[in-house]
Amino acid sequence: MVQMNCVFVPLVFAELYKLLAGEKRHSDALEEQLASINLPLDWLAEAGDAYNAKWTSDLEYLTPDSVAQCALSEQHSQFATWLLAGLHASGACGELSANLEATVMTRALSEVDGIPTPLPPVLSPKIIGWALGSVIGREGSDLPVAPALSPSDENVRAAFEGLIEHVLAIQGMSEPWPEMMQTAMYWRGYGLAEALRPEESTGGLALKRLRLETFSSMAYAEGLTIGKHLDSFNGRRNALSHITDDPSRPRFVDVIDEVRQSSDIDLTMRAMTQFVFYDVARVAREHPPAVVRQGAWESMEREIHVWS
Repeated sequence: MVQMNCVFVPLVFAELYKLLAGEKRHSDALEEQLASINLPLDWLAEAGDAYNAKWTSDLEYLTPDSVAQCALSEQHSQFATWLLAGLHASGACGELSANLEATVMTRALSEVDGIPTPLPPVLSPKIIGWALGSVIGREGSDLPVAPALSPSDENVRAAFEGLIEHVLAIQGMSEPWPEMMQTAMYWRGYGLAEALRPEESTGGLALKRLRLETFSSMAYAEGLTIGKHLDSFNGRRNALSHITDDPSRPRFVDVIDEVRQSSDIDLTMRAMTQFVFYDVARVAREHPPAVVRQGAWESMEREIHVWS
């Protein structure tokens, strides 16, 4: 099973905290979040400068082949996810994510001579559902994304890891892909929805609830596209599970023709990633990771201290 890993080089945190420090519309929520562990809002700028100093120091020895060795421990990504999770009521996070991705890429390409694109996972941040993740997709795809905090439920964690493993395997294959490699996304997606919202009586109802809960964290157009895909998700899953013709559901042969498109796999993966990341952010708010405590910054700062 693939091991989900979400760690970054200091540049990512330098740019993230610089962006957050400049986002006045988020200042109240960030100030409240930071105050819970006795950090002032000004900490964002202080942290950004500290990470930037560490990155600048690392550049003296860094090469394209060694950039992953400069990644910081996972506590930095986990703390950032907890901080971002406090912005869940702020609407969509896509703009912040796009700005972070763009600034990191611009600096990486200009400051690391010869670094190839797509950038490695330690330089490929993404914010989904107000949780931080690292893009680990092949062939330049922005999916799959590994979350900084693993899902709290053991079944969900294993199922999502399996889904990531499946998509990575498909990305490494030449098209056309085997039919069952594509249709398996429906069974795993339905099962993940059930596991994320077990209080719902069916996976179909769980999908509807998750779609409603996560819609505000997505860009409007993306939410509509994913929603349209999910409208037919349960019907297609039933047709794929029950092959005999039945007037109450689409025909099996018609459904496999529809789903044998790369866009179908992409949309299912986007939906499930959105749901899992949204839940990761929720758990981070309700049960902060161990790194979130008074004195957290002193602990993280020791790892990025630059000796003069």
